[in-house]
Amino acid sequence: MKLYVTCFFILLITITLFSCVDSKVENNSVVSYPKDLTQLHKNVLNYFVNQRNDDDEIKQLLQNFQEDGSWSTIDYTNKIRGGWPVKKHLKYVQQFAINYKTKTSKYYLDKHLSKKIHKGLNYWLDNDFLSTNWHDQHIGVPELLLPTLFLIENELTKQQLNKATVLLHRARIKMSGQNKVWLATNVMLRSLLLRKPDSVAIASKAIQNELQIATGVGVKSDWSYHEHGAQLQFGNYGLSYLEDMIKCYTLVSNTSFQFDESKINFLRNIILKGQQWIIYNNIYDVSASGRQLFNNEQRKKAARLEICIQKMKNLDKKFSKEYDKAIDTKMLSGNKHFWKSDFQVHRTEDFYFSVKMSSKRVVGTESVNKENVQGYYLGDGVSILSTTGKEYENIFPFWDWKKLPGTTIIQDNKPLPIIKFSGFKTNSVFVGGVSNGKNGIAVLDYNRDGLKAKKSWFMFDDKIICLGSGISTNANHQVVTSINQSFLKGSVVIGKDGVLETSVRRKRGFTPDWILHDNIGYLFPKGGNANLSTQILEGSWNKVAKRYRPVILTEHIFKLWLSHGAQPKNASYRYILVPNASEEKMKSLHKNNPFKIMNTKVQQSVVSSDEKKAGFVFYKKGTTTIKEGISVDAPCVILLEEKLDYLDLAISDPSQKLTKIGVSVKGNYSIKNSNYKNGKTHFVIHLPQGEQAGKTVQLQLKRN
Repeated sequence: MKLYVTCFFILLITITLFSCVDSKVENNSVVSYPKDLTQLHKNVLNYFVNQRNDDDEIKQLLQNFQEDGSWSTIDYTNKIRGGWPVKKHLKYVQQFAINYKTKTSKYYLDKHLSKKIHKGLNYWLDNDFLSTNWHDQHIGVPELLLPTLFLIENELTKQQLNKATVLLHRARIKMSGQNKVWLATNVMLRSLLLRKPDSVAIASKAIQNELQIATGVGVKSDWSYHEHGAQLQFGNYGLSYLEDMIKCYTLVSNTSFQFDESKINFLRNIILKGQQWIIYNNIYDVSASGRQLFNNEQRKKAARLEICIQKMKNLDKKFSKEYDKAIDTKMLSGNKHFWKSDFQVHRTEDFYFSVKMSSKRVVGTESVNKENVQGYYLGDGVSILSTTGKEYENIFPFWDWKKLPGTTIIQDNKPLPIIKFSGFKTNSVFVGGVSNGKNGIAVLDYNRDGLKAKKSWFMFDDKIICLGSGISTNANHQVVTSINQSFLKGSVVIGKDGVLETSVRRKRGFTPDWILHDNIGYLFPKGGNANLSTQILEGSWNKVAKRYRPVILTEHIFKLWLSHGAQPKNASYRYILVPNASEEKMKSLHKNNPFKIMNTKVQQSVVSSDEKKAGFVFYKKGTTTIKEGISVDAPCVILLEEKLDYLDLAISDPSQKLTKIGVSVKGNYSIKNSNYKNGKTHFVIHLPQGEQAGKTVQLQLKRN
């Protein structure tokens, strides 16, 4: 008997000691799903587990975790509309759950971490924290809560699941565009969790239905993206749309709910014909970022897009080479005009340039949730030129928002109005561009707040010719055209009559031949009333988005602009942007004028010195006075390039109202339905209609 008791206690002690060696304990409770949901459930678990966090992050989160299930670093009373920080609680709990169920994590099935997951989950479920933004309750909270519920489903109590279900049911399939995708994804995953295959099918279908060219918000026929009306939203809603579509495509793969095979083609076009155009040197174009002008956001968006491209490379293996090229963000060269968004990009391996415009058709910008509170003029011809990608990275606290690069603006002392998302548009109608894939022209017949200006950008190879005419207003304030506003890097060189001036900090009212700063040259064919500043400026992120504290920062900023005086009548400007310039190059360009330019209220034209390239903006019907022989019977934009045995002609209607344009070209050419008379070839071009209105028509005119 003694021996039996002794052996029993030895065995008991051994078992106790063994159980204390490792706190990782397998939970034997089994989670079962109906047969038609089994693969989807498996996909969902695999997807979330693959989001594993670094164990050091979990360690840090544990240090700030409190006994009641909250985090000491979160202010739970905060109800700010934009970037609601209280949601971080659910994100942290989710991170716990992911590593808890990841076999390669040291926290895998750690019972101490399990207790904290439940405490954190209960803290939220018991308090049901609410912000003042509908988006958080219907989209954000369910989206963050669902992964945790799936990962620890075998440990959930009935009470936890019931409380969570109440929160999840706030998501309903409604709205359109990315808002609908967010909501429908929440509904699909909620329906999976509740074992409702019919609801899963409905939600999956709703998501797939957004993978098509939209007449309203969503993906447009030029592969740009709109949300909150006809507003370019590449990097805000558009990037989230791409991420979520790839996510949903992955989740429903090999299930009865999987996407139609054609949808992968659609996703490919979103990247290769849309998104990849607006990222350069791993920086996302500020003009394509929507209202999200946040600290380090341009680099974060670029990183998110790269992840999407990597995922698509695995899903769409036949096009892996194209995705590899897209990942190398400096490789893409050419010109693309997004006719649905009044936006044009011109780029090579050595530089990136974009013009963002707006019109009666296209909303220029928005300010929502106290974000982008200074962006009143962000859709008024903002011209971004970059050779490194860093010229404008995090520059927003220091920008003079009435001197945005490329814009012509009245310099009054009034605070900038706050633009809502309800659809503010300018009075401009003739806004758009033409592109032959290599070069292009953008035009903005500007009409806003009593200021009018004919503005155009001719993007020819490695130079951008910027023209303005008819600048007029009755406002008794200075009007300026801002050429650039970027971080100061190195010295500024001013060339005038063969004399170089360096180390200039500030200069007003001078007429330079050219200026060079940070490898970007500015050539002035006819001088101009130029102004330069390279001063240290104060700024604060709080002036850009109210989520930031009003901390004062300082930076050296390069500002260059032209003055047109107060109450200008028919003022004009012309300057040429020269990326990757040098002193020698600028001297040569000034000496050997590379272009013939005409700049009036009725026509703006640029012809290369060898006359092989030419561009024309006709604000009225008429005939060119340089490179004579081009006539049109309606306003339009034309791009010409001389080839060996033919003339390449690209034409568009920026107003998007015309059905056809009559054109006459000097010389005898072969083209369908044309006639040759009095030394000219006359023909009619029928223009795209509907969703294609404003798109370039490209023709080859063969010489006879």
